[in-house]
Amino acid sequence: MSAIAPVRLGWVSWRVAVPGALLVALYGIAILLALAAPGRGDDGQVYAVSVNAGQDDWVYIPRASLECSRDGQESTCAVEVVGKRLAVVMTFGADEGREIRCAEATYDGKAVRCEATYFYTAKGVGAVAVLPEGLDLTAAQAQGIADSRPWWADPGNVTDLVPFVIAGLAVAAALVVWFGGVKPVDNGRVWVVATGVGWLVVVLTGCWMLGDLHLFLALPVLFFIGPLLVYWQYLLTQPARAPAILRAAGALAITALASSAALFVFQLSGAYID
Repeated sequence: MSAIAPVRLGWVSWRVAVPGALLVALYGIAILLALAAPGRGDDGQVYAVSVNAGQDDWVYIPRASLECSRDGQESTCAVEVVGKRLAVVMTFGADEGREIRCAEATYDGKAVRCEATYFYTAKGVGAVAVLPEGLDLTAAQAQGIADSRPWWADPGNVTDLVPFVIAGLAVAAALVVWFGGVKPVDNGRVWVVATGVGWLVVVLTGCWMLGDLHLFLALPVLFFIGPLLVYWQYLLTQPARAPAILRAAGALAITALASSAALFVFQLSGAYID
């Protein structure tokens, strides 16, 4: 009876692990984006409360600051505003029209006029309770509320950060490939297959976590960027023959392309962009 030879990854150069590290980083970013994604407002919950502070100035209280509970198609959220309790009750339609209505709003036990709107798309993402008559806040109080909310609660701040994240990932990948050795690895097929499967998992589960899976965009990202990423992984398992600067430039370009494609789909799925 013949013995089955064990599978060995052999000596691993740092550069061969770069695509896998990129996938892990992208998956981690997807998790972080999902924590505050406007697209989570598509789950029958209040995404934010917007209060008129006068002179076209609005105070935005994000979901992260609200304490919410849901009963069927009705969602109730409350928050302390200047030491007084603000509570809003929103109802969500069960049909595809996704009609929303602000059924009730109270501040310090008194009724407040309330309206409902979608902030991010017309198809039901980012349900917001709007208080058009305000809460009689002073300018200092309104500014204090605005300053107290976490920076990541504003989707615009998150999208502004994305290009810097892409640049950071690309530069890190280029440096590792430049200085990460030139030797091949044993059983390079394992690395290649893992990269292909990992790309599929990261893109699809990332979109799912963020609230929406745009297949018409996710599929091109999967099947055009994916093969390029897999081929790059294959090259990294082979002996490095190109000059170090060319290897680094390739790593910079491919990482930037893959990261840009994945994060674009993630932002779209989470309704950070529309």
